[in-house]
Amino acid sequence: MPKWNPEPLINVILALLKVSRDGKLREDEILRMLKYTYSDISRKELVKTLMVLEIRGLIRVYLAKENLLIAELVK
Repeated sequence: MPKWNPEPLINVILALLKVSRDGKLREDEILRMLKYTYSDISRKELVKTLMVLEIRGLIRVYLAKENLLIAELVK
């Protein structure tokens, strides 16, 4: 059973992007950081959340390599 967290995943991802040097993080970096709080998060769930943030106009997601995404905070 997944552990319930009081902070929504969307807010945590936005906070991670805000504290990053240039407002950009690779997908694998985000996933690694989220594993501390959300131990059972999957890549699929992360990509889905990034898509929601991109649709809302809060971030941009770029394809860096074949299977590597970069998320950038919209300024």
